[in-house]
Amino acid sequence: MLRSRELRVAAVFISPAILFFLVFWAAPVLLAAYYSLTDWQVGGSETWVGFENYAKLLSDPQFHTAVWSSLTIVVIVMVISLLLALGVALVLSDPRIQAGRLWRVAVIIPVVTDWVATGLVFQLFFLPNQGVLASLGQSLGIDALNTVRWTTDAGLAPWAIAIFVVWKQTGLYAIFFLAGLKGIPTDVLEASKVDGANSWQAFWRIRWPMMTPVTVFVVVLAFVTTLGLFEPVYLLTGGGPAGATRTLPLFLFENFFTFGNSGYASAAGIYFLLLSLVFTYLASRILKDSLE
Repeated sequence: MLRSRELRVAAVFISPAILFFLVFWAAPVLLAAYYSLTDWQVGGSETWVGFENYAKLLSDPQFHTAVWSSLTIVVIVMVISLLLALGVALVLSDPRIQAGRLWRVAVIIPVVTDWVATGLVFQLFFLPNQGVLASLGQSLGIDALNTVRWTTDAGLAPWAIAIFVVWKQTGLYAIFFLAGLKGIPTDVLEASKVDGANSWQAFWRIRWPMMTPVTVFVVVLAFVTTLGLFEPVYLLTGGGPAGATRTLPLFLFENFFTFGNSGYASAAGIYFLLLSLVFTYLASRILKDSLE
């Protein structure tokens, strides 16, 4: 009887989360999967076309460009932000650091700020001739920075977006890494010191392997979050120049809302989902196998 009552109480508490998942995740995915098999136009009726949209996407050069642009930004952001986040977490986990709580608050501030507000600030940051970087170049005597067009140069635009995203997201990943470091038993680390292990050996042989679950979570979170970002791309470059930063979210947005190709955009969204799921599986397998 007690067991049944506990189950009912647990069901009551988890039901909002289950309802949220069904309404805002499962239902949209199922609808997108259905409409991806049709030629549905916004405001019109749909006609069943099977896998025609998927085949068309595979031969669409604009879709290929969007995938490549997204992956380029994702790789830059993940390499830089995860290394920075791990370094910040290692520093904050040191008990000798002064005002540790204050520094943790400072690290998380960019994460909780609004994308649009900070995006407008970064627009000013990257302006040629009169932006923050240009002014910094003038004060340092580096005149080359005055004419650098960060958001209108095809080679620099992905880096401008990546810098914005790294600044915005690194603090979140650092907090997760910090939680993983704090979860390592202190007696294990003390035993390694007794055995003569230095700081690098203790990290590589003990702390890093024990952080595998957190590492897998952070890597997957960084990939999925960065891949799905719309605001920084739209605010800084709008997909330009010449489609160099026309990422998957922007491709979906334009096809759905601008061109009205809802079925086609839904098919691209399903590819988007599959790409995230494949990376999640591969990342978890590779990281676990490398640490076994």
